[in-house]
Amino acid sequence: MKRSLLLTILVLAAGCSGGDSSSLELEDPWARPSPTGATTAAFFMTIDNPTDTDETHVSAATDACRVTELHLSKMTDGLMTMERQEGGIPVPASETVTLAPGGLHIMCIDRIADFAEGEELDITLEFVDADGANHSEEITAIVEDR
Repeated sequence: MKRSLLLTILVLAAGCSGGDSSSLELEDPWARPSPTGATTAAFFMTIDNPTDTDETHVSAATDACRVTELHLSKMTDGLMTMERQEGGIPVPASETVTLAPGGLHIMCIDRIADFAEGEELDITLEFVDADGANHSEEITAIVEDR
């Protein structure tokens, strides 16, 4: 009896332990410096999903902006346009999605922070997996002129 209880505890502990290979990898979060008087800015990063479960980046929040939205910039008929990604940004299983200037990004609207070179800005990212489970990821973006 004691042996089966110990075995059950060990199996449960192994399933809950560190080796967190099921999480997203958020790499190189950054933002461009914004000129004084600018009301918008953008955040960029790489989101790697090494898991076998599709994820969707559904929102972001930061004290640096009053409003954040997920956007896609693209060239349409010779004009740069920006579209809000209402359904979020898909991050398919075993794939990497890059948020970069001229493409996908987190748009900061009505910015509060200075976005000065070297400043660090905290952001909370919200994700939903293919089963509908929500989870948050906390990151710090560095303001850099790239």
